Amino acid sequence: MILMAEVAEAGSFTRAGERLGMPKSTVSQRIAQLEAHLGLRLLNRSTRKVSLTEAGRVYFDFCQRVRAETAAASIAMSNLKDQPTGRLRITCPEVTATHFMPDFLHSFAAAFPGISVDLLATNRPLDIIRDRIDFAFRVGSTTGQDFVLRRISSIRRVLVASPRYLATNGSPGTPQDLPDHNCLVHDTRPEWAFSLKDDQYKLRPTGSMTSDSMGFLLEAALMGSGVALLPAYVCRSAIATGRLVPLLADWSIPPYDMTLVFPYASQQSRPQAAFRNFAQTYDFARLSS
Repeated sequence: MILMAEVAEAGSFTRAGERLGMPKSTVSQRIAQLEAHLGLRLLNRSTRKVSLTEAGRVYFDFCQRVRAETAAASIAMSNLKDQPTGRLRITCPEVTATHFMPDFLHSFAAAFPGISVDLLATNRPLDIIRDRIDFAFRVGSTTGQDFVLRRISSIRRVLVASPRYLATNGSPGTPQDLPDHNCLVHDTRPEWAFSLKDDQYKLRPTGSMTSDSMGFLLEAALMGSGVALLPAYVCRSAIATGRLVPLLADWSIPPYDMTLVFPYASQQSRPQAAFRNFAQTYDFARLSS
């Protein structure tokens, strides 16, 4: 699968072989064996280049993930030889701390058991220098000339309400119906935007509750207080169990970005370098799906 990812990106058996130090004939033979095993043709071949078939495009996504996980495993095994030790201070929004960071930091701790983490969960943007922050996970637009900004994922959002709320108030059929509903609004994102083909609609919803806490808005929506626009990863389990219902599924809602921010440094400590490399190879697809 790693070889398949290299061939797909290089667009050539020869170039893929050069990258991996492998003869073209061996590369071609192994891809043919993979196709025979799967019972599907993954590549269109010509005398000059290769391209992905429809099945190949689907399989390529999985190959990329395998390659990323393999790279992360290699880093982890390499570090086991000479484990970095120390402590890191990391900050992120409270909802990210609750719904994403436990799994992320569990994986990090398994790879680097000698590094301890102080996680500061807050919706207030801490001063990275004054508060001695090593890494900050920030959502939305982020700037700073004195910092390194690395986009790690887009965050998909979904409009939801509980069955209890919908039974009493009905379900909005279009975004234009939302002014008639009690909307639960995050105070840093007062404008909601929707699109469907050429139709664009924006509004500043109103309702009985506004908060800087996505966690609070989630719980309020679960209790039947109103309609909320939430990160998909935050309400995924509630949707799966039927405690929340996605609304306006045909309409697109623009995502926002999560960025990893850390200070410029001529030399990073070994724990900082380990965390930076781990984050670079980690699969953040859960945030965007």
